[in-house]
Amino acid sequence: MENRLKHFSVLIVEDDRLMQKLVFDVLMKLGFGQIFKARNGREAFEVMNGHPMDFVICDWRMREMDGIQFTKAVRASGKAYALVPIIMLTGNAEKHHVVEARDAGVNLYLIKPFTVKDLCSRLKEIIENPREFVLAPGYKGPSRRRRNNPDAVTTERRKRKVKPQ
Repeated sequence: MENRLKHFSVLIVEDDRLMQKLVFDVLMKLGFGQIFKARNGREAFEVMNGHPMDFVICDWRMREMDGIQFTKAVRASGKAYALVPIIMLTGNAEKHHVVEARDAGVNLYLIKPFTVKDLCSRLKEIIENPREFVLAPGYKGPSRRRRNNPDAVTTERRKRKVKPQ
């Protein structure tokens, strides 16, 4: 996979320099070709206007423009990067935060602290199983439904798991 990863451009949007370096080092070790960094959403737009990105790894809580504001602005931009996959990297673990990120147009969610294995699984998901993109009134972002995923919890699977009382 490493040889294939050298063709990918990734943007890390993270204001914590230690976390930014950690993610950068993991991406370098995995063999990603171009890795860009920004400290907030505003800087990220400057980078994205000059370089096409294959995906973005973005923190939620940042000054000037946080990850949710950034995601909404990307999706509403009307530019080529409006469709870029975004992985939200955050300490916000509550369900309402996950829902807010999903509704803003985030593709995948990764909770801090995370393991290298967790990050790799999100990267693999973005690269190997990209979600369809939805352009609808009131929502622009990845489809909320996964296709052809045997592990997805569906109505039929829930019915099978219900135990009779």
